[in-house]
Amino acid sequence: MSTAVGLDIGKVIFNVLKNSAPVMAVTNMHANKIQPAPMLAQTDPTIGVLYEISAVNPVNVKREYRLENAALYIVDFSIQAFSTDYSTSISLAKAIVEQLHDLASGTYESIKIDGVELKSLNEDYNKAQRYYNKSISFQARVLT
Repeated sequence: MSTAVGLDIGKVIFNVLKNSAPVMAVTNMHANKIQPAPMLAQTDPTIGVLYEISAVNPVNVKREYRLENAALYIVDFSIQAFSTDYSTSISLAKAIVEQLHDLASGTYESIKIDGVELKSLNEDYNKAQRYYNKSISFQARVLT
């Protein structure tokens, strides 16, 4: 179940961001530019959003129960928002943070979310590909 939770969260991230008017309103942003992290190496983008699930941890699992049956999972994920234009990278990152922070609690794509918390935000410039990158880390509570 823990692997499935991680995959499902990826689907939730994609669908929430592609259906977000503020994210799609950023100059040159399209739903096909929201991709899992490995896609960056295969393209030469000018703008995009990459997401990566870094950990899926079951909580309060007793010895007699299997990890797959945990009632609560803590899912750590990060999102890279990048653009060749500095102000566009800021607008994109801001729209993403606001959208995912508003996700709060509810059921999305049949996944029960019990809150999403912003953990960190880092800024970088990639000289080789000439784009500004905002790395945003989140933690979600997923109920099963």
